[in-house]
Amino acid sequence: MLLTRERNSFQLARQQDQMTGWRVILAFLIGAVIASVITAGVFLYTGTKALQASTARELLAEVVAIDSLQEGWLLQGEGSQTAKLSDHPGLPETQSGSGLWLMPVEIRVILDEAQWNFPSDPNYGFIQGRRVWIIRNQILPDAPLSYLGVEQEHFPALISSAGIQELCAWIERAQIAYNGGTLTDRGLAPLRPYLVPLAQEDRVSALRILSQDARNFLAEIRARWGRALLAN
Repeated sequence: MLLTRERNSFQLARQQDQMTGWRVILAFLIGAVIASVITAGVFLYTGTKALQASTARELLAEVVAIDSLQEGWLLQGEGSQTAKLSDHPGLPETQSGSGLWLMPVEIRVILDEAQWNFPSDPNYGFIQGRRVWIIRNQILPDAPLSYLGVEQEHFPALISSAGIQELCAWIERAQIAYNGGTLTDRGLAPLRPYLVPLAQEDRVSALRILSQDARNFLAEIRARWGRALLAN
């Protein structure tokens, strides 16, 4: 009887030790899983933040480079601010006396505050083998500015197909990044001086190849910042 009791006590103690061992192993496994989840979360968070920061930097660098492209022209010469570009096809790029001529300029210059307006057929033809389009056919003295910027002289303007494609492609990249979450509101803020001029309705009308998603994105920009280039 005593021997049986001792055997039972030994078996019970052994079972308890085994259960304790399994508990330790299970606790270790749970701890390892939790640590792995936390580590993965930290890496995911830091990776996401790094991606968001690099996306904003890349978009900013891209739009600065695009704005520097010499893919625009301003009408110059006597009477240029009252003339219609559509009435003067085939103008030269060099000044000759006081007559009208086209001055090659960077894209940033034609993105000034004066409204874009264009005839039913905005095609101006070719300049140096590049297809060119009218984006500001004439200066309308009583028309409000497209957005609030620095007061300056304005002139009728042209842009090449390449210029339109570069601007539209950048807007598409920005809207894809923003809608996909890799461009945050914080990353969007430095792009404001570049997005506001492009988001105005007269500009969107001229950028015909924009997708509907891009148009919706620019509508959000107008709703967010209106016509103000910089925060008050």
